[in-house]
Amino acid sequence: MKVESLIFAVDDVLYDTSFQLSASRMSAVRAMKEAGLPVDVETAYRALEEIVKETGPDDTRHFDRLLERLGLRWNPEVIAAGVVAYRATSPVYLKPFADTVPTLLRLRDEGYKLGVASQGRAVKQWQKLIDLGLEHVFHAVTVSEETGSETLTTSTLSKTLEKVGARSEASIFVGCDLSREIAVANATKMITVRMKTGTNRTTAPRVPGEKPTFEVDRLSYLLEIIHSRV
Repeated sequence: MKVESLIFAVDDVLYDTSFQLSASRMSAVRAMKEAGLPVDVETAYRALEEIVKETGPDDTRHFDRLLERLGLRWNPEVIAAGVVAYRATSPVYLKPFADTVPTLLRLRDEGYKLGVASQGRAVKQWQKLIDLGLEHVFHAVTVSEETGSETLTTSTLSKTLEKVGARSEASIFVGCDLSREIAVANATKMITVRMKTGTNRTTAPRVPGEKPTFEVDRLSYLLEIIHSRV
């Protein structure tokens, strides 16, 4: 069956989210150390990573929780230093992968409908697309918050497919998280492509439903997959 559309996740698919977040958190911890944090950088960084995993990336009190986790008193100067450093570093690494824009534009030129179906908060994901310069590339964007969930669901994917006017079985979903993205797209009967990037690049499917149809480590390889199905 000929491919009608391609639906993309955002994080670690359109840009290197894992590296951006890691670099920003390390910068924040170093700044907090310089402002008086009485703990070595590596210990603080590991604790911060654990907190983010526990509370999620959208929690606004990561640095407050870090001081609590380390058994330290609340210190607004140290926390502020972390916030400022994080905000200064994050935009530096918010850049598309080298082949993201050329691949997306080639796909559009060839007549495919392009969409985004992402987990997270709508405003935050739109901010990323705008900062990446990709807000006008896609025909439709749906974020899980709009369908009543913090994570990607079949409803999120179905809404994007409806917007672009494509059938699920004739559409490709590109994501990197096997359990939170690929499994959901498989349940929607889409063709799934896993990007082996970021912190999820070495994970393996734990159940059959997490197994992608294809695996790539560059977006440009999508063109080979599509052309092989024509």
